[in-house]
Amino acid sequence: MTTHARTMITTLFLDVGLSVVAYFAANLLGASAYVSLLIGTIVAGVRTVWVAVAQRRLDLFSSFLMLLFGLGLGLSFLTGDPRMLLAKESVTTFCAGVALIGSCVLNRPLAYYAARRFAQQAGGEQQREFEAAAGDATLRRRWYQVSLVWGVGLTADSVLRIVGVYTLPFDTAAACSQALMVVAFAGLIGWTLLTRRRGEQAVQRPS
Repeated sequence: MTTHARTMITTLFLDVGLSVVAYFAANLLGASAYVSLLIGTIVAGVRTVWVAVAQRRLDLFSSFLMLLFGLGLGLSFLTGDPRMLLAKESVTTFCAGVALIGSCVLNRPLAYYAARRFAQQAGGEQQREFEAAAGDATLRRRWYQVSLVWGVGLTADSVLRIVGVYTLPFDTAAACSQALMVVAFAGLIGWTLLTRRRGEQAVQRPS
């Protein structure tokens, strides 16, 4: 596995996976599904704030994550309905999907800011390579492609989860929602790495 792939997977695990781990850990320790979801929401927010403080600046991607966290936390405290707390995760995922698609329409694909964040966290040669290639037309098309695929994927994931929230028993819906999110992100990460590798091989293949 390349350094870029490891950086991407690690960063996404910390950004997304930590909240899922916190949910299941709290649930295993005896917390209710409602409390477990709330703990997961708070863990996600702490991670987002930590990144912003560590980088000493708030870029577009970090701002986007903080906006999603704020929306989710606000919905959590505005209602005592446990299904609403569960539904807010689907709502924030839906917002993420729409934002990714919309960023392409605005010619500011969020995938670029995510890639820049990964490169900055990796540092060294990888960051220099990213900055040197940032203006490449092929790479820019790639950022649009990634933004669109992730946008459509997250939107579809959110719709499936919101259906589950209001058709399944609450505890079952909570567990299925977390599991489906893991599957969706794993699939999107796998697609991203696979298509990236194929693209690199195509560029390296002699004509």
